[in-house]
Amino acid sequence: MSDEREQISCDTHGKAFTTYVCAHLAEVSVQRWHCSFPSEDNPWPDAWCDKCNEAFLREGEWNERNEGEVKLKLLCHHCYERRKAESLGRLGEEQFARWRSFVDDCQLELQQKQDALSRQYSLGMHKRWDWDQERGEIVFSNDGIAALIAKVTFVGSISTKSGTWLWSWANQHVMESARSRIYEVRELGESRDFPHLLIPKWKANEVDGWEMAAVAAHVLSAAGVYRTPGDTGFTFMALSDVRRAQ
Repeated sequence: MSDEREQISCDTHGKAFTTYVCAHLAEVSVQRWHCSFPSEDNPWPDAWCDKCNEAFLREGEWNERNEGEVKLKLLCHHCYERRKAESLGRLGEEQFARWRSFVDDCQLELQQKQDALSRQYSLGMHKRWDWDQERGEIVFSNDGIAALIAKVTFVGSISTKSGTWLWSWANQHVMESARSRIYEVRELGESRDFPHLLIPKWKANEVDGWEMAAVAAHVLSAAGVYRTPGDTGFTFMALSDVRRAQ
């Protein structure tokens, strides 16, 4: 399968990057997508469906013996992201109930952690916060005096402009040192078939952001979560090694 990234003109989005998906996904997006995870060099990896995955598994790779069995379609990268996000709808009633039960448990656990942080460290009451991706830390301060320091793992972000959630593991603007542990959340998504943890970007609001942060806090055994506002949305991070600055 080709990894070549050229540009095309999309009738809906205009000039955009070229992506490749199998014809089955191009026709029906609400099904399982098989592909590599995005990287800086390949942000929209070629994708294929369960049916085409049978040919892939037979060889263990794409090669001259099985590539001919897959009919490729071109999508612009905006259409690719939208259609991949639509695949969240593939969860059946039983699968969705299992997912919601897991999320609800994580939220309850997070609330207990947040209450403990509030009681012990007055989290949420400090006047200022400053985070440093390279150091993987956030510092809470009051009137120029540091009060609280914590290690952080960037979980993801909500864009109020596009109305989407973006996992930090798919956000190349977040340094690897600040997002490396979030791959553990993605691995859980693979093992339990929770597509919300596997799809890089999907339609969401702030409530969804808190839910994904709660899941991350559970998987990472974090002390809690902090949300920082920005010009176009919110960034969620898991806290660990919380300590007083003095």
